[in-house]
Amino acid sequence: MQHHTVSTTERSAQTPISRHASRVCERTSQPGMAVESQTSKEQPFGRPGSMFTPSFIGIGAQKCASTWIYDILKDHPQVRLSEQKELDFFSYRFEQGYLWYGRQFGQPDGAVTAGEVSPSYFHEPAVPERVRRYSPEAKIILSLRDPVERALSQHRHAVRTGGIADDDLSFESALSANPTYLEQGLYATHLTRWLDWFPKQQILVLFFEDIVGEPDRVARLLYQFLEIDSEHHPEHLNQRSNVSHVTPHTTLERARKALRMSAGSIGLGKAWEYAAKLGARHLYHKLNRRPSEEVIPPVSPTTINELRTFFREEMVRLEKLTGRDLTNWR
Repeated sequence: MQHHTVSTTERSAQTPISRHASRVCERTSQPGMAVESQTSKEQPFGRPGSMFTPSFIGIGAQKCASTWIYDILKDHPQVRLSEQKELDFFSYRFEQGYLWYGRQFGQPDGAVTAGEVSPSYFHEPAVPERVRRYSPEAKIILSLRDPVERALSQHRHAVRTGGIADDDLSFESALSANPTYLEQGLYATHLTRWLDWFPKQQILVLFFEDIVGEPDRVARLLYQFLEIDSEHHPEHLNQRSNVSHVTPHTTLERARKALRMSAGSIGLGKAWEYAAKLGARHLYHKLNRRPSEEVIPPVSPTTINELRTFFREEMVRLEKLTGRDLTNWR
């Protein structure tokens, strides 16, 4: 398949969206990322044969229910997940090597399949080839949502985690400074890149609206795709993940995250979750969370319309790739 970029020639040069559009398109079609021959695709290399090899990978997109997918899979007794949700091995930590990667999954302990979920994988250009070379038979799990809503959610996440250094917390201000708000919503471009390396039958595409509206059906579909017991009823089926909020005390939030990561790295992830269930999570939320709408200004209708225009061609192409009617996203 040929890669396409989103045209910006008809957009006003006076908007943050149009100012960043050309740079976004340049990055998502970088030279040096061209698909190699079919022969090279079929030659995995460097992976130790005795390693408990992950057989599925959740690739995002970011802010598209990847935490829900991780929780649903972690709950299943036949699944072995990495203790840390976002390993980012094939995107940002590839230099750690295959041995490090394999150690993140431990022993099977009765599991019949293993995998991980790293939302950075979907949009990073080098990742599909790296995954293919590591495991040509890997099953790929992709979740998508309205790209405009995804961008707004990314902004709320940035505010929540202290990623906005400016006193101006408006979406428009952040959009002018962060082209990834647009880049990560180029779903057809990114999916085409994955389809260059994996056949369609190895890629499951889930949609955020279905997860919200029919979580039980989506969970069964996910389990069936991985060929595990689809009658399992996960504990977190109806739980909302990463509900929009702001943390007034960012230093405390960073300390919480560091502690959680440390607990996972030394095998205390289950103890952390147990403490959370006993009330630690509720107490922390009461102390250090506020609804995001209290601090983030409303987004103007003009900005929303410009975003719809920017993503429209991508959504038309995505409909053809997935067979899904995405009129509401256009």
